[in-house]
Amino acid sequence: MELQDMALGIVIVTYKSYDRIKDYVELDLLPSHLPLNVIVVDVGSERCSAERLAEILGVSVTDVNDVPPTGWGNVIVLHSRENLGYARGNNYGARYILQHFPDTKYLLFSNDDVRFLKGPVLERLVERLHDCPDIGIIGPDILDAKGDHQWPIYDDIPVTYYIVNNLCEPFFGAGYANRFFQFPSGQPKDNNVKTLSGCFMMVEAETFCKVGMFDERTFLYWEECILSKRMEAIGKRIFFDDSVQIRHLVGASMKRGGGPNLLLLKSMLAGQMLYYRYYDWCGWPTYALLTLSKEIRLFLVYLVILKRRLKSCLGLTKDGT
Repeated sequence: MELQDMALGIVIVTYKSYDRIKDYVELDLLPSHLPLNVIVVDVGSERCSAERLAEILGVSVTDVNDVPPTGWGNVIVLHSRENLGYARGNNYGARYILQHFPDTKYLLFSNDDVRFLKGPVLERLVERLHDCPDIGIIGPDILDAKGDHQWPIYDDIPVTYYIVNNLCEPFFGAGYANRFFQFPSGQPKDNNVKTLSGCFMMVEAETFCKVGMFDERTFLYWEECILSKRMEAIGKRIFFDDSVQIRHLVGASMKRGGGPNLLLLKSMLAGQMLYYRYYDWCGWPTYALLTLSKEIRLFLVYLVILKRRLKSCLGLTKDGT
């Protein structure tokens, strides 16, 4: 494969995150022998946030209509005052790359809280995409901060799981619904999977555009599941390449406060409804049950938030005094 056939555009969407991106870009991405450009999209913040990121990376903020430097090896920081979320933010960066660097053959969508562990990660994934044109999305083996595997999803999860989960999680906590469903565990026996982690996945640029990019009706969840369905619809495989490995420092890209986060929950549930309505249709009766379970879950969370606010207003302590 000729070098010019390996041109890679890398999109990193970040939200007020500055701690790890310098090491990731300078120590993992830029040393690659591939012709590449790194686009960092800073969303949901004042321009000073993008300027801080640009200073950390040793560059200046680039406006979306600016003509970037020519050639490869650029690091470009784009700013969006609006919080575009995952899908729109990645599409925003991808459109910029494809407009200004039309020779880009492949696109990598990555979190900023990632480090490479094993193998020439970028080169291996690009080579696999080049050699196997029937692959739509490819991703590496991923370890979390504790060293545990973040396995891909390699079987369709039934909508009934999410109905039960929506009803159980407010009472019994995350993962309680798992006891009612049998899911495969451990390493996939086959490299062909259903969905890869959205923290690090690579696509062929032309194919990505052909399927309509990420569905911008989502904000922060379900984007990789939907993109996988779009790829499957045109006969593409989702491929898990465990010959290379990265570490995902989960939670660094998006800091969460204590207690229920209503914005994140609404985003997750909206993606859930979108997926089962347009991409894995489950029939009206089941969809109605999913809708009901969603509304019950939201209502219960509203009650928790209201209870906490009342306690705060009344000055009650944890022991009720």
